[in-house]
Amino acid sequence: MKKNISFIGLGKLGLPLATNFAKNGHNVLAIDKNQKLIEFVNGREAPWYEVGLEDNLSAAEPYIKYSIGYKGLGKTDITIILVNTPSVKKDGSFSNLYIEQSIYSICEELNNVGKKEHHIILSSTVMPGSINNDFIPLIKSLTNCKVSFSYVPDFVAIGQVIKDFENPDFLLIGSDTKKSSTLTKKLYKTIIKSKPPIKELTLAEAELCKVSLNAYITTKISFANYLGTLASKLDPNINVDNITDTIGLDVRIGTKYFRSGGPYGGTCFPRDTWAFAKVSEKVGLKSHQMYANEEINNQTDREIYDKIMVRNSPTIGLVGLGFKPGTPVITEGIATKFLNRIKNFQCQVYLYDRYSDAIDDIIKEHPDIDFVDCRVNNYKIVDIISACDSIAFCNGDKAYLDKEHFDGVDMFEINTKNIVDPWRVL
Repeated sequence: MKKNISFIGLGKLGLPLATNFAKNGHNVLAIDKNQKLIEFVNGREAPWYEVGLEDNLSAAEPYIKYSIGYKGLGKTDITIILVNTPSVKKDGSFSNLYIEQSIYSICEELNNVGKKEHHIILSSTVMPGSINNDFIPLIKSLTNCKVSFSYVPDFVAIGQVIKDFENPDFLLIGSDTKKSSTLTKKLYKTIIKSKPPIKELTLAEAELCKVSLNAYITTKISFANYLGTLASKLDPNINVDNITDTIGLDVRIGTKYFRSGGPYGGTCFPRDTWAFAKVSEKVGLKSHQMYANEEINNQTDREIYDKIMVRNSPTIGLVGLGFKPGTPVITEGIATKFLNRIKNFQCQVYLYDRYSDAIDDIIKEHPDIDFVDCRVNNYKIVDIISACDSIAFCNGDKAYLDKEHFDGVDMFEINTKNIVDPWRVL
């Protein structure tokens, strides 16, 4: 089953997914308005670091065409949309602007070629109710083409996006008809290596399912972090890892995302928590769990900040700037949140990360802070410990214990410093 696919949105999730379809033999017209990004991928160069992305670009090359425009979309059978749906700062809901802009362009191309039938698959995370109340009526107002609709939200993690698309825990498909669901299921099965359970839901059910899953995970993370705080208050000698490891043996709980450490962050967890609370409010409910999650998350963040600043240190080292191990993405990470708090504090901050993009993005986002870029003088962690009074290991990445980063560190010197290690990796 080889299809002609148009794919809109080549961001950190879209580009891996588009190339997954192409490397499996589907003809893909990959569209993004970012001219610089298109230049990168046309040169088979990954525009950012993601495990396996460069290999995907090479494998996809015979079957994929990159474009900043929509010309040719009308000749494809299926359009997949995976554009950004940024959170609206005022209330936490998601903006549909980029999806709606895509729909306008899709319908224009369908009209230009007189297309009779077309199938759209949305993968972007949206507020529950958006598809039936906004997108489908908009499509019907713009074209006489018979457009069917499915929703396949992603459940992938930055740093292992390609692996997660190919080996999902389950495949969720929301569709307007059984025919749409069957078409979508057959398409996605061509890129999945494992044999996951497949759940075929209505569009409204799939929308709520997506935001609910991440909202539940943040509840689990927050409980583990609260447990860590409680344990330390009861008795500093209590090892919270022993407690969560034991509780996690219960199959009703499990050990995934159940470890006391830093606050949840990244591109999905915070915003899906806000969105879950917002959709509850729209129907007259209040999601007390989500507000508690946010309160605990913010408290965890404050506790880490206080530990870093306990000595009012003029020099601070931040090790591991990504929001989680294995990625340069800094969104809502400990390092980013800490730097947002010290804008008016006079200090020098040493930046160390094994991904250059993370350092570049931190410096770009905080131009007024006095940074020492450890790449410039080839500083290692031993140099940061020597230079700084407070050092924070911000994402629990155990790779920083490797000799290339840590060799030569004097443990006595470490003991004289203020080391903040929320995940206890040292």
